[in-house]
Amino acid sequence: MTPPRITSAGFPPQLLASWSRVRARIAAAHRVALFLDFDGTLVAYAPRPELVRLVPATRRLLQRLARNPRVRISIVSGRRRPELLHFVALPRLRYLGAYGWESHSRPTISLQDRAALAQAKRALKTVLARCPSAWLEDKRFLFAIHYEHSAPAARRHMLAALRKIAKSSRGRLRILENREDCELVPRILRGKGHAVRRELAGASLRATLPVVFGDNLSDEPAFSASRRGITVRVGRRRDPTRAHFQLRSPAEVASALARIEEALR
Repeated sequence: MTPPRITSAGFPPQLLASWSRVRARIAAAHRVALFLDFDGTLVAYAPRPELVRLVPATRRLLQRLARNPRVRISIVSGRRRPELLHFVALPRLRYLGAYGWESHSRPTISLQDRAALAQAKRALKTVLARCPSAWLEDKRFLFAIHYEHSAPAARRHMLAALRKIAKSSRGRLRILENREDCELVPRILRGKGHAVRRELAGASLRATLPVVFGDNLSDEPAFSASRRGITVRVGRRRDPTRAHFQLRSPAEVASALARIEEALR
C-alpha cells in the first residue's frame, strides 16, 4: 500500500473510510506490531491524569488481540510504566513508559541526571508561581508541566523559562513539547521514535508490519519510525502530521482495533 499523499493542510484521510485497502495489508501480514499511545488514543483525556478510564469493551478487545499469536501490542506513553500497568491491567502486553524508555520494573538514571532534575524542579516552582493555571506533575524521572488552561502568553513564558532551565543543565535535560503540556526529561529518554525502532529491531519483528496510533506531538517520531507500516493520528486537528491516516477519537480507535482483530482471524 502506497502511503497516501498528505495535503498542505496536513489532514490525512480517515482510516475507517480507507479500510478496504488497509485491511488487505493487515490480513496479508505475517505478524502485526501494534504501538498504542494511551492518553487521547486509548482513553479520553480527563481533568487530571488519575481520572482517566479505559472503557471495559476496549480492555476486552485488547485482551483478545493480545491472545492472537500474530499480534504483539506495546503501550508507549509519556506516563510511567506502573501507571500503565494499573490502568490497562492486562498480561501479554508490552508496557513502555516514559516515552518508551521505561520497559522494565527497575529503571535508573545517573546521579548527575538526578541532580539536574532536582535543580530543575526548584526552578520550576518559581516559574509556576507566576502562572496559577498551570501545574507540575512529578513523574520522578521527568516532569510534566500542564498548561492547557493557560493563556497563550503564559504558555510562551513557560516554554521560554523551560528552555532556559534545560540549557542551564549543560545538556543533561531536554524538552519534549506536546499540545497541552511539555515535559522536562533527561537526554537518555530518547522518545517514542527510538522506542519503536528498538522494538522493531528484534529478529522476530523484522518481517512484522508496524501499526502505530498516537495523538500528540510526541507521537510524530514514532510515525516517522514506522513509515513502512500504517500510522494513525488521533484527534480532530488539521495541523501537519507524518501519519498516513486520521481518526477522531478513542472510540474510533476502538472501532479500528476491532477491525484489525477481524482482519487477522
